[in-house]
Amino acid sequence: MKLKSLLEKSKNILILGHQNADPDAVSSMYALSRIYHHLNPDGSSTLACDDMSKVSVQVLRHFSIEVDIIETPHDGFDLVVLLDTNSRLQLGEGIAPLVKDPSRTVIIDHHEPNPETEEISEFVLLDSEKSSTCEMMVDIFQDLGISIDQDTANLLLAGMIFDTRRFFYADRATLEAASTLIESGAHYSECVKSLISRLDRSERIARLKAAGRLKIHNIDRWVVVTSKVGAYEASACRALIDVGADVAIVGGRPSKDVVRLSSRSTREFSIETGVSLGTDVMEPIGETIGGSGGGHMNAAGANGNRNRGKALKQAVELIRLSVARHEKEHSS
Repeated sequence: MKLKSLLEKSKNILILGHQNADPDAVSSMYALSRIYHHLNPDGSSTLACDDMSKVSVQVLRHFSIEVDIIETPHDGFDLVVLLDTNSRLQLGEGIAPLVKDPSRTVIIDHHEPNPETEEISEFVLLDSEKSSTCEMMVDIFQDLGISIDQDTANLLLAGMIFDTRRFFYADRATLEAASTLIESGAHYSECVKSLISRLDRSERIARLKAAGRLKIHNIDRWVVVTSKVGAYEASACRALIDVGADVAIVGGRPSKDVVRLSSRSTREFSIETGVSLGTDVMEPIGETIGGSGGGHMNAAGANGNRNRGKALKQAVELIRLSVARHEKEHSS
């Protein structure tokens, strides 16, 4: 396995997660560091991301995991590993420049391919059929014949529970990976508890504002909604799906030069229409907002710096065209 060889030969590695790293990213980062130090006991690893999400911090505290994840790493690593992302832009401006040598960059991710993926890494482990990067990490442990310790098992299971919405989006392989983690000492109920928290006031207000500002677009029999918020666009999307939308697209603008779009759809919509929010919608949207986009069938996003309103309108039209194309293909 080439990953094993790269880790064994690298004396100083940098392990990266995406901006506002969620439990899937943070848990995968921790797990990879455990694998690295098992293979290379004398090696040095640095974990970094441009901020962690509130729930990620909560998970680490719940399990009393002490891990140093920094926001401003230095240069000079002989191997860089990206986890739960395959795009430089999603790393943030301060970290992205550190990804510069494709021959010394590894990507491990479960999102659909990004146009720049092959440009930034010569070694890509990408499987969009997997529910989470944490699930991929379980496979890597098994392929390398490395036992999963209890702390790592708890974090990986929490990451899987988070990304699958408590296994709502799961298949047989996902459940088998979860079973492996439980056999390795993970406590399912504690993993669930680690993710539960009341949303803070600002996030609740963002959700309410998204609902108050939404626009409804009827596409065939599907209810597609768009809205705008300052931040918490992914949370707002989930809330709009919960109250009845088939597809929700929310544009965020946390600062003057930052535009973020998040999208979610129901499982029914993606199965019946074949529309992928990642490849059909957010990849082209990434160009519109001066950045990049991608993701999964049911959940995707884009980061850039302009054209939020234009991008929301374009997203609706892309969905309309994709639904019409699917209907035409299946009626002929």
